[in-house]
Amino acid sequence: MEKRPPFSSEVPNVEKVEGETLPRRNMRCKDGLITQPDPSVRTAYDIVTYSAKKFGNAKCVGARKVIRIHKEKKKVKKMVGGKESEVEKEWSYFELGPYKFLSFAEFQQLVGTLGAGLKRIGLGTGDKVHLYGATSLNWLSMAHGAFAQSLTIVTAYDTLGLDGLRWSLKQTKSKAVFVDSGLLPTLNQALNDAPTIEYIILNNESQPDTAELAKLENEFPNIRLIKYDDLKKLGEENPTENVPPDPEDLACIMYTSGTSGVPKGVTIKHKAIVASVAGATSIVGDYLGPGDGLLAYLPQAHIIQFIFENASIFWGATMGYGSVKTLTDTSVRNCKGDILEFRPSILVGVPAVWETIRKGIVNRVNSGSAVARKLFWRALSMKQSLVSTNAPIVKVLDALVFNKVRAATGGRLRLCMSGGGPIARDTQIFISMTICPLISGYGLTETGGMGALNDPLAMTFDAHGDIPASIEEKLVDYPDAGYFTTNSPPQGELCIRGPSVTTQYYENEEETKATIGEDGWFHTGDIAEFNKDGHLKIIDRKKNLVKTLNGEYIALEKLESIYLACPLVANVCVYAAADQQKPIAIIFPSEPALLNLARENGIRGYGLEDLVANEKLNTLFLKELQKTGRQSHLAAFEIVDGVVLDKDEWTPENGYVTATRKIQRKRIFEKNKMGVDKAYGRC
Repeated sequence: MEKRPPFSSEVPNVEKVEGETLPRRNMRCKDGLITQPDPSVRTAYDIVTYSAKKFGNAKCVGARKVIRIHKEKKKVKKMVGGKESEVEKEWSYFELGPYKFLSFAEFQQLVGTLGAGLKRIGLGTGDKVHLYGATSLNWLSMAHGAFAQSLTIVTAYDTLGLDGLRWSLKQTKSKAVFVDSGLLPTLNQALNDAPTIEYIILNNESQPDTAELAKLENEFPNIRLIKYDDLKKLGEENPTENVPPDPEDLACIMYTSGTSGVPKGVTIKHKAIVASVAGATSIVGDYLGPGDGLLAYLPQAHIIQFIFENASIFWGATMGYGSVKTLTDTSVRNCKGDILEFRPSILVGVPAVWETIRKGIVNRVNSGSAVARKLFWRALSMKQSLVSTNAPIVKVLDALVFNKVRAATGGRLRLCMSGGGPIARDTQIFISMTICPLISGYGLTETGGMGALNDPLAMTFDAHGDIPASIEEKLVDYPDAGYFTTNSPPQGELCIRGPSVTTQYYENEEETKATIGEDGWFHTGDIAEFNKDGHLKIIDRKKNLVKTLNGEYIALEKLESIYLACPLVANVCVYAAADQQKPIAIIFPSEPALLNLARENGIRGYGLEDLVANEKLNTLFLKELQKTGRQSHLAAFEIVDGVVLDKDEWTPENGYVTATRKIQRKRIFEKNKMGVDKAYGRC
């Protein structure tokens, strides 16, 4: 049944502060915040215990094994010195086996066994285990194995880089590191600055490089190396009682990028993890449960994924682990990709994922017959106008047109979620109409992933959604950009408080004092507003608002979410200079779309390296970008006045985007500074 507004209300009996709104809460917690999803669940350890008792032999978590890696060589055409030539490149493709699952009871037994192994090698209450690896079942089981012995985990993206890894190891004085085989080279370089490391636990899902193992043993003879499977065996041979943590115990130190370039360690207590699961449950808990399947592939070192995985265990859903490299059939050999093999009913992704899916659907539609194209777009328009009425024809349109689209995702998807940045409204609507409802979410590491989440039974495309019931929120005036709580609707910097919210950065008093008040309010740095229904909408970040020459403020992330929808764009970084009237766009283009544009206009070239330097093509590209902006009703000062095309893809590995695909503005700008100056006519 569809829910009706209001979706939040002002907290009663609170004195109004000048320049602030009154705090607001979810309607479910008007008289007090919800701190637990169930009375028996007080810690992250309790989540596994609760689910094992309630769901027993049902499927909990599953993974696939790599059978072999296929190497394929292909010849790629390039223009070198004005002449056409062919270059041979090698690609790797994975062949995977089927998913094999552990039940909730088996997962509980596994984490208890791993905890016993950790205790046997000498780790005790309060010691820190650093998790340095890609998303996997082994990663999650190590985290909960640590919790079973009241150990603290330290998380770092597998793309954190050498300096960030060194800092997180040194600052936390970790005693053990769980590491993927492929990350051993980086870890080896960091160990000289981590004298407290005594154990390295190797995730043996893949074979390590023998040279790196030899280097580790030769240079660090006092560090004991043990494989994940051997740690498990050690626990089986030396069973011991679990040492359950207390709610106030430190569960995790999660590293996130700092403004100074030094990563900040966000402290997360057990009670905060539980409160965040309660917050998510307050909004989507009635909608998800046993029988649902979550495809897990986003970084577990990201708070949204970490909380959502723990919530899935609490809800009794099944998780299947995958990888960005093996999601689709085109990236594997002799097997199905993770999506079609697992057939999820829940899929969480960052905006870039949904843009890629939307563009893929549009490309397939546009490559079909004229009749098929006309049918699709007419059906999309009709469904969009009728979906809220529950008219019978909506189901007919799904059966005739959109079920074919849903089949490409396994045919079971009934809820998608976007987080990690703003998503274009048109993209959210498109995915919601063609596949299933795509809800948006907002949260920060410091707030335990809590901020706003769209209720599937109260869908909105004009806001991020409801306030989770484990937090309360208020807005504070930001006069510099004209955001006042007296505006209609009220606007200002968003502040969040509640049991999900961190109390401090690890051994970083300066950052703690700068962002967390003595009264517990965390200042997010994000500009937001509450609409008439009580939904929260993020407008932009304070640091991403740029005042241009004509006095107008440009919201960079808002523009990026719009220009990303242009078919020619794979990724975009909008740049606005204070001494200019309009912004320009630095673009990593979609190679197939750029090749088509070149071909249609008689421009020769092979690949991005040749095409991005073509002046005529740059002009055509800019016109398409400007067309996208006007179709989205951007103001004249928001239409980009120039474009810089970057031939190199922005990846976490080269540092131009984070592990969750957020762009690194400073690095992208520095790389393309000459092109920016040219676009602004400075050279």
